Amino acid sequence: MSSLKPKSTATVFVTAAALALGCGLGTAAAAPSSPAPSAVAAAAPACGSATVSGRTVSGALPAAEVHRQLNSLTQQHRSQYGTPSGIAAKGPLGTASPATGAVVRPLLDIHPAQGTAFKSLSGSDGSCATQSVSTQLTVHDSGTTIYTPTMYPAGGSCVELVTVYTRTVRSVSAWDWCRSVNFAASVTINSSFLTTYTGGTGSYTGRVVKTSAASNTWSADLYNYSTGRWDTLFAQSGTNQSGRTDGWDIEELYSTVGTSGQASSCTDMANLTFESANIAVRTNGTWSPASTANADTHYDSPAGSFYCPTRTFQMLTPYTHWKATG
Repeated sequence: MSSLKPKSTATVFVTAAALALGCGLGTAAAAPSSPAPSAVAAAAPACGSATVSGRTVSGALPAAEVHRQLNSLTQQHRSQYGTPSGIAAKGPLGTASPATGAVVRPLLDIHPAQGTAFKSLSGSDGSCATQSVSTQLTVHDSGTTIYTPTMYPAGGSCVELVTVYTRTVRSVSAWDWCRSVNFAASVTINSSFLTTYTGGTGSYTGRVVKTSAASNTWSADLYNYSTGRWDTLFAQSGTNQSGRTDGWDIEELYSTVGTSGQASSCTDMANLTFESANIAVRTNGTWSPASTANADTHYDSPAGSFYCPTRTFQMLTPYTHWKATG
């Protein structure tokens, strides 16, 4: 992993890492009110259990509303692969000069990540995890975007399943890596979502799986606790535009850093805990827990890259369960 360059106001760049996730256990949104991880684990469905309902996720937004809410994040999340000053092969923090490739117009200060990374392995065709959501996380700065957790399976997936927090949005959303290279579907995290897709646990179980090898079709599904089936948020087919064959389940953020040397995201996330647990991967149609055989931490940024002295991160069970607080 690359380390942070010395910070100059509004131009700190992290050449770090980002993204990985699987299935199972879960977590809660706020540390003081979080249920015990073991209780959440007991309630979580197995990644390969239950059937697909054939229905769209309840409360999913119309495409026009998805674009209205999330299009401003496209330049951050999309890539100019291989350019400097962003997560490796995921995108720069600013606009790159056509002549030199150097980032000449910074959009924000930092872009760190931490969690589970999925290795690029033959036959990779899915990932799954139970992931925390919060109605208490409030982003105050327009330059801060928090993706925690965000999951992208290895194997050249068309779809990334992202938990998104901005100044105006709390959502579980799907990013299209094959055609629009943009956010393509979204559901707001509200009381209805919590009832239907967390069953009162504060954590949703999501998976992204390949449904057709011939067309490279991938589907992002959420487990519906009311019906006991998987509802589909988004499906896409085609050629992955990122050129990536590895994946991730991580906490990832973009943030500004104030004159105090502390990131805006640090204040926003204070005293809140986010987890991803029972992370699993699917290989040739068979689910197995994330382990040294299929996962590592190759997207992790150094702890100091978050510019948050109160933040703690634990890999509770490599590589099936991680927890970040603050």
